[in-house]
Amino acid sequence: MNTSARLIMLLTLMVGVVMAVGGYFFMRQREAKLEEAMRNEVRAHALTLQIALEDYYRAGRLADAKQMIDRLSDNTKIYGVALFDEGGRTVMVSDPLVADEINNPLEARRVIATGETVELVKTIGERPVFSIIMPIRVVAARRGAFEIAQPLSFVQADIASARREITFMTAMLWATIFLVVLFVTRRNLSRPIRELLGGAAAIGRGDLDYRVSVPIRGGEFARLAQDFNRMADSLAGQRRAAAREAEERLALERELRHHEALASVGRLAAGVAHEMGAPLNVIDARAEHLLERTEIPIQARQRNLTIIRAQVARITRIVRQLLNLARPYDMRREPVDLSRAVTGAVELLETDAARAGVEIEVALGDGVRVEADPELLHQALMNIGLNGLQAMPAGGLLRIECVAADGAGNGTRFAAVRVSDTGVGLGPDVLPHIFEPFYSTKEVGRGVGLGLAVSRRIVEEHGGSIEAANRPEGGAVFTIYLPRADTPHVAAPGHSEEGGELCRERDC
Repeated sequence: MNTSARLIMLLTLMVGVVMAVGGYFFMRQREAKLEEAMRNEVRAHALTLQIALEDYYRAGRLADAKQMIDRLSDNTKIYGVALFDEGGRTVMVSDPLVADEINNPLEARRVIATGETVELVKTIGERPVFSIIMPIRVVAARRGAFEIAQPLSFVQADIASARREITFMTAMLWATIFLVVLFVTRRNLSRPIRELLGGAAAIGRGDLDYRVSVPIRGGEFARLAQDFNRMADSLAGQRRAAAREAEERLALERELRHHEALASVGRLAAGVAHEMGAPLNVIDARAEHLLERTEIPIQARQRNLTIIRAQVARITRIVRQLLNLARPYDMRREPVDLSRAVTGAVELLETDAARAGVEIEVALGDGVRVEADPELLHQALMNIGLNGLQAMPAGGLLRIECVAADGAGNGTRFAAVRVSDTGVGLGPDVLPHIFEPFYSTKEVGRGVGLGLAVSRRIVEEHGGSIEAANRPEGGAVFTIYLPRADTPHVAAPGHSEEGGELCRERDC
């Protein structure tokens, strides 16, 4: 139910209650006035009859008294008249049919004895009757009385008629007030409210060009409509300003991405030029040496050709790694025992670890199976392991362990391989760029900076993720997340060594 309907109902209900209460009290007053008027009328008849009867008795004209009482029966408002002698006996009535009904010998004797008038209401034939008994002087020393009665049905009929009139007038007045309130509220309340509600709905839908009509006669709703339109103008202006700012920001972001892309291409080109420049210089120098000194012994010639082939192989590896980084993988997913994959990578790392004086510690569990391409997974583990060995040129400890990590919010289960070393760690300027191609902190000849980039690409192609962080006790830690074989292929959780918490169950 809307506000105008509730207001109309409330106003009409209150008006109806006030009019009903007022009509009730007015009716009570009208009834009291009618009853009092009837009593006064009967009293006037009684006084007139008292004077006339006393005059007749003093003049000895009893026949005229009887004739006057009989004529009173012709008055439809007079129920009957009875005359009593000094003993309280009925000596004369206006209508013999009502002689017994209006005969009140006890009340009449009391009036004769006291000389005081008595008024009473009684029921005759289921009809209420108002009766007055008054004393009269028959002779000087003798006193009689008479009774005059008038039915209350005339009063009740007048009261019923007045009640109908008051009820009709109350209903007409209530209906008029209801129609007036309905017209006023619909014109001055409902229409402006509907207009404002429509405007609010339009603004809520994003139509900031919508404007409400302002009432001509002014008032609070006119000011409210004007304020609403001003608010809509302000919102429209703010949206246009926000759109311009968004366009400008988008243009700046496009330009920034373009510059970043150019910078990435530049870094990639610089990395390729740097990494390929050295072997090409070697090839050029050896080839020039062979061309200029044709008389050199066969052993020197073979040694130069071997060096040229080695540098060509180095260039080939760089090109192959670039291709692995850029081209889509033709992966052959299958359930892979993660503990066996880790063990296989460790076996190939042991020779390099022994040469560098690094001890390898492995923590494997019962074996968890992951959905992965065995060869690509092996390549990623090897790259991460070699990176850890190269970070400890003076020896140290390389620890490879398996942990379980549940996905955040979706119940996905992941297996995680954590590779930690006791090297110098990753500096704050190194950590943001550790997975970028050709970014390397190693000395020349120890790597081209593509191993970590390729490893991240492999892990992400498997639906996992890889993270790098520093260990509190020194060194770096790399964590690889891979979806387990018993869960759907989804993106890995954003866990980290410091921010995210890993489950310590040894179930890999």
